[in-house]
Amino acid sequence: MSAISSRTTGERLPTFLLIGAMKAGTTSLYHYLKVHPQVAMPRYKAPEFFVAEANWHRGVEWYRRQFPPVGPEVLAIGEASNAYSKYPRFRGVPKRVASLLPDARLLYVVRDPLSRIRSHYQTRVADGSEAEPFGDAVFTDPIYLDYSRYALQVEQYLEHFPREQLLVVTSEDLRESRDATMRRVYEFIGVDPALVPANMDREFYQTKDRATRSPIPLRLRKGLKRRFPSTRRFKELEPDVLGMLRRLARRREQQSVAAMPFTIHEDVRARLIAELEDDVRRLRNYMDPDFDGWGIA
Repeated sequence: MSAISSRTTGERLPTFLLIGAMKAGTTSLYHYLKVHPQVAMPRYKAPEFFVAEANWHRGVEWYRRQFPPVGPEVLAIGEASNAYSKYPRFRGVPKRVASLLPDARLLYVVRDPLSRIRSHYQTRVADGSEAEPFGDAVFTDPIYLDYSRYALQVEQYLEHFPREQLLVVTSEDLRESRDATMRRVYEFIGVDPALVPANMDREFYQTKDRATRSPIPLRLRKGLKRRFPSTRRFKELEPDVLGMLRRLARRREQQSVAAMPFTIHEDVRARLIAELEDDVRRLRNYMDPDFDGWGIA
């Protein structure tokens, strides 16, 4: 696939999408992609255009405006919205993508699902949206397991896209073999894999680096998202829009206790593995032969 040759440079629609998974390194991958000289991405990571409950109703011209003007040096245009791999909470996303971007390359970064669930839970506790104990929450609220059923998410896309347009990488490879993984990603989206960005040694938005609670009250954050729907879930917009509130809340932030790592109890771990092992087994069909299945399947 020639990344942008089939389009005029003025169209500014994506040639690739980073579709998730949540808490699997999508923000780091977004930054590694964004600084490549042949790649253009929006300033704010997650337009969530193809989600009916978010911005689909705004129309394609709104979507075009999310992307910067590009010149002939740009070979790939993309965006990163992990809401695109949150089936069944958000349905119909792959069909909408295929209707507008049938040639798009799809990048999906996955992580040991137990680690992903733990990180997801810690983040929700930190922002005040989760109050149940871990062992209760992860089996009561389906999002924890659903967002970790990676094969299920992939299969939604393969109903509308050929297999060769999908690349699945692991966050473990992105962390431990970053150069090789990013060269593979760059080649997949159609840019020069030899051009390695300067920030490749950095990871972004790690749960362990965050305060237990956001300095912005949950009620206020939800109100702002309702008032300004075009910025919903644009987590990198928060410092711009809420900078003053962050400064006012700094004392509260400094008094917060950092999210402490915890061990998943063996009985809970066994239940999670039982829930996920079939999905991990199916995921092997879309991974390299040396994929270890995180010891799950």
